[in-house]
Amino acid sequence: SNGGKGKIYGGEASEEFLIYPWLSGIAHAAYQEFDQRFTGLSKRAGPKWKATGGLRGDWEMGLHGEILLHYVSATKWPLSDAFTQLAPLGVTPPNPRVNAYTLLNLQGSYRFWRDRAEAGFSVFNALNDKHKQHPLGDTIKSRVLGWLTIRY
Repeated sequence: SNGGKGKIYGGEASEEFLIYPWLSGIAHAAYQEFDQRFTGLSKRAGPKWKATGGLRGDWEMGLHGEILLHYVSATKWPLSDAFTQLAPLGVTPPNPRVNAYTLLNLQGSYRFWRDRAEAGFSVFNALNDKHKQHPLGDTIKSRVLGWLTIRY
């Protein structure tokens, strides 16, 4: 039921590095290109660029911290022809373009009680960059999570 041709190609590179015995870093970049002439529902899409950078600290006294910055480039998603066919019934097609976005994620924790307990927090999207990752998806906002873990 689907015809045509397509090529999806790209590449990625990552590097993890030790700055100090208690501090490490990460850098990652990925690129992908979609060259497609499909008919039917088989069209694919995705952001051309994704990049991540961050630092992680792990101290002997029990403290742990992490900061990660993610960037995702803008994307134009192919939408189903069903939206066009349903337009006379009042169905409005979504904007197929998803803007670029940046996420800053933070995490911190403290291990105690001879490493049998841990209290921590994480913040997803700390900059509250409200965005969608797909035209039909929900708007992504910040989330904060806290935890207390006890092993016995």
